[in-house]
Amino acid sequence: MQKSGNIAIFTDLDGTLLDHDDYRWDDARPAIERIHASGIPLIAVSSKTLAELNHIQQNFGLFDGLIGENGGVISLGDEIEQPGPLPQKIDDAREKIRAAINVPLGSFRTVSPEIIATETGLPLDDAIRAGQRHCSDPLIWQPSEQDIAIATDIAAQFSLKLVKGGRFHTLCGPSNKGAAMTRMIERLIAGGRLNDAPSTTGTDDANDRDSTAKTSSITTIALGDSANDIPMLAAADIAVQIPPKRGTNTDPLLTHPDLRIAPYPGPAGWNAALQSILDHITNTNKKSEVLHG
Repeated sequence: MQKSGNIAIFTDLDGTLLDHDDYRWDDARPAIERIHASGIPLIAVSSKTLAELNHIQQNFGLFDGLIGENGGVISLGDEIEQPGPLPQKIDDAREKIRAAINVPLGSFRTVSPEIIATETGLPLDDAIRAGQRHCSDPLIWQPSEQDIAIATDIAAQFSLKLVKGGRFHTLCGPSNKGAAMTRMIERLIAGGRLNDAPSTTGTDDANDRDSTAKTSSITTIALGDSANDIPMLAAADIAVQIPPKRGTNTDPLLTHPDLRIAPYPGPAGWNAALQSILDHITNTNKKSEVLHG
């Protein structure tokens, strides 16, 4: 474990903290209670809208901060930032894509809440919140590889990206979950939730026990299950990949010096992975106190 000071946890939702099918998080409750008891900031980082995230937060009080629309909007306390693109740019790019491909194209910004509910399995009220998008737009289509290539090229013409998530290709800006995570850390430090003062720590290596190194005191942990989580996982000190609920493919999403593959899909894997990591950090801290205290 590289660091043993302050900790911040950043998590994707669908397929990661929330079950892929029923959106429940019950199996993650033990780790969440431990995180809350330890005063560790837990940040939701999702393709969901701020309206959806606020609704989850109002009902369950799980998070200390919210990052929505794949990093396009950041909410902490009463302050909201939108690094993502303006809605008009998203709409212009989508309409050009629609004209260029050979399959019908809908999107969360253009279809009715009833269609969103059908496509996602969400209740109608949740589907309404899912459609309240400001800087990204999940596409509803059945594309060929050629369609995806065309859409990706057109998105780039508008300085946008087409990002594949767990269920949808989403048209969004250059902002991503990793950049938003970095910005959220800055805001947590500014708000006093994290302390980035350098700390002097010894090492456990027998050859280096008399040496010290100045390091940041913050350890970042990120958890995700799909391609749109890669920037967030890459930016974290510890990256946790949640395996798919169906299928056996657990190929790493990225190369990372401390990548963990959770032992189970969804919230059960989320819980197990974080409990193990927090146990390791706790044991490392205790050992450090004995060796260097």
